[in-house]
Amino acid sequence: MITFSVFCIALLSTTAAALNCSQIPDSYIYAGNVFWYPNNSSNYVTIPPNFNCNYIIKAPITSSELLHGYVVLWNLMKGVNDYIIVTDSLGAKQTLKSRSDSYLTYDVFPGKEMSIQVVTKSVNMGSQFNFKVAYSKVKVGPTTAMKTGGLMNFVNLEYIRGSDPQLPNAVMIRGNEPISVSLATSRYMYPTDLLYNTFVIDGDFWNQTAVYRLLSLEGTAPLVTTGNDVTIVTFFNETYDACAVVLNPKSEADNFSYLTSQASVNGEIDKISFAPLDQRQAVEVVAVQNTKIIMDSLVFDTNVGPWCIAKVVSGPPNNSSQLLLDLSKAQGMMPYVFEMQYFTVIAEECSFSFTVTSNNL
Repeated sequence: MITFSVFCIALLSTTAAALNCSQIPDSYIYAGNVFWYPNNSSNYVTIPPNFNCNYIIKAPITSSELLHGYVVLWNLMKGVNDYIIVTDSLGAKQTLKSRSDSYLTYDVFPGKEMSIQVVTKSVNMGSQFNFKVAYSKVKVGPTTAMKTGGLMNFVNLEYIRGSDPQLPNAVMIRGNEPISVSLATSRYMYPTDLLYNTFVIDGDFWNQTAVYRLLSLEGTAPLVTTGNDVTIVTFFNETYDACAVVLNPKSEADNFSYLTSQASVNGEIDKISFAPLDQRQAVEVVAVQNTKIIMDSLVFDTNVGPWCIAKVVSGPPNNSSQLLLDLSKAQGMMPYVFEMQYFTVIAEECSFSFTVTSNNL
């Protein structure tokens, strides 16, 4: 018994010595490097009792290079009082215990850091963990200016990609005033993984006023930037052709109580409803992969009086827009074909709904 006790003490001491709270050396942080931490091995690391370490994972930026970190964490907590607290690079916290997921992935956004705090209590329960970090260089496309007049500003998410060597990770758009940002996506093939791993920067990489996940824009009012620049960036590697980020100058969006957007894709029938009591609302419809939109049906829920404004106009809603169809007089004209990639539907003081379809080319 004495020999066994001494052996256990020696084993725990060896484990404790092997696992310390050393932070990732700066020499590890460069594009193309992939490593496991804390023991530089893919084997799970056994955590000694009374351990508390907060590992910091950084993705620095310089004037010449932007780094993105991709982190895979293996959680094998076993003790009921042992846990891991992950704070992602946007500040969201997650506590992992023995019944939490064992395999988790995270992005370390350029210019930010995330942390993995590992905590065990006094009883040795054999909890384990490990994490792997892969650094890559962010490819930024050319900065483009906001289009004016009848041209709609939108970013097709098919043309930015996480790992494609031919496509950039990010595009930056610059305006002459703050920019309203809305999300146009499929209503039926909802790309949660893409939207979670795609981000909107209020500003650019070197001047990040705020960073948001694109997922947070689904079903909400548009985001309005504080400055005149907006950057769309993704680290998602798969192709998805049914989403666009639609941009409007703030002064354009301010003409409405609510200005949002809807993608028309994949031949699906998308229903859009308006009930703008004492409000002026608009939705920008974008055929992400086509230059033709079909309005299949139109239904008014109230009597169409002279006070009702329901119309389709060309482009984004501004002084260059032209009337395409007065919907208050078009109930018997469906389906109606618009030979264009986008238009805006404006509604005021009347309740109605319509459906649109656009096939992929």
